[in-house]
Amino acid sequence: MSPAPGRGEDEPTETAELRLEPLHFIARVDAVLRLGRLMLGAGASSARVRDSMKRVAQGLAIDGLHSRVGMTDIVLTAQRGSLYRTRVAEIRPGVDADRIVRLQRLSHAAEAGMTASDLQSRLDRIESSPPRYPTAVRVIAAAAACAAFALLNNGTWVEAVAVGLAVAGGQWVRMRLLRARINEFFVVFLSAVVALLGYLGIVALIDVTRLAEGGHDAAMTSAVLFLVPGFALVTGAMDLARLDLHAGIARVTYACLVLLATGTAVWAIAAAFQSSATLTLPPPFGEPALSAVRLVAGFVGVLGFALLFCTPWRVALTASVIGAVINVGRLLLVDAGVMPAIAAALAGLAVGVGAFIAVRWLDAPRVTLSVPAVLIMVPGAAAYRAIVATIDGDTVSAVQHGVQAVSVVVALAIGLTVARILTEREWGRADP
Repeated sequence: MSPAPGRGEDEPTETAELRLEPLHFIARVDAVLRLGRLMLGAGASSARVRDSMKRVAQGLAIDGLHSRVGMTDIVLTAQRGSLYRTRVAEIRPGVDADRIVRLQRLSHAAEAGMTASDLQSRLDRIESSPPRYPTAVRVIAAAAACAAFALLNNGTWVEAVAVGLAVAGGQWVRMRLLRARINEFFVVFLSAVVALLGYLGIVALIDVTRLAEGGHDAAMTSAVLFLVPGFALVTGAMDLARLDLHAGIARVTYACLVLLATGTAVWAIAAAFQSSATLTLPPPFGEPALSAVRLVAGFVGVLGFALLFCTPWRVALTASVIGAVINVGRLLLVDAGVMPAIAAALAGLAVGVGAFIAVRWLDAPRVTLSVPAVLIMVPGAAAYRAIVATIDGDTVSAVQHGVQAVSVVVALAIGLTVARILTEREWGRADP
């Protein structure tokens, strides 16, 4: 039989080349990469993705696995005996805490022994499953969370109701546009505009009907807090703390761009309707009523964001208790004269330790607890006010709000990092 045209006499035929391929090894590497891709796409930190892939690789009898995990890509090289295989994957990032929980549990099951085909079958079920909560639940969750934020930002029931109704419209528009795969920053801008217009329209109606007095501009920024990229900020800070600059810088940059898109929308609407987005209000209550309101609002706020992230119920309720109690303590420290950054660092440390204790009986990643719990402590309103003041040329106000926002976010990250170092041996080592 003569060789095929264009192929030398000593080269193997196409069938022989296929037989030379280590098909079982390839299948195992593909399964490991797919698990990592799904975890990264659900919003897990780079360190969590690497650890889970290593765990699964060991269960599939892969001798060595070296990977670089960014925000939108994974590059891994697997080794078994004398065989090596390098794979690359690109991911569109999102947030799905329920998927992170299920994938971590699957990685623990695979560590005990599982074939590549069994792993792929279980990954098929996870990937094809719809979000844990329907659209209506996530819209209501976002509305409730931001209404709670309005109360935490010293608003009254008027601002809370207006913010809740406006955010419901903005979140619905956001989810519809994301399904159409439109540019994410444009989606953020449009969603913010819808929420802000809804808020101003509702408070204008309240003013006309004289149900309450005017002066509701201070709660404008609460109407866009559902757009705060909490997962990206927290996981980016965690990546930077472990010197994973490739992923950490990308996540923090992405979070800053989302904040900039939202802040631009706040400035545009405030300028168009002659509103003051930089106005702040004093607390409307005294103690102990103020702490009681903060406790309830904190619980609702954390629960709302947890459900928005599709967090399982048990995890969401636990995060709500942790976040609400610790946030009240943080605010009491600030009211007592403690620097906001120091109070935030102590709160981040307390959240990290509380999450470490809770995950032992919840069997869930710590990030699914810590992110919703600290998100109500992130000064998103101050960040938006800093952007608006910068565009307006109000340098003093911009610096004041900007320093406040950055210092608190950094302090929260420091607190969470210290908690990890104290409770996880891997975080205390200098090894990458």
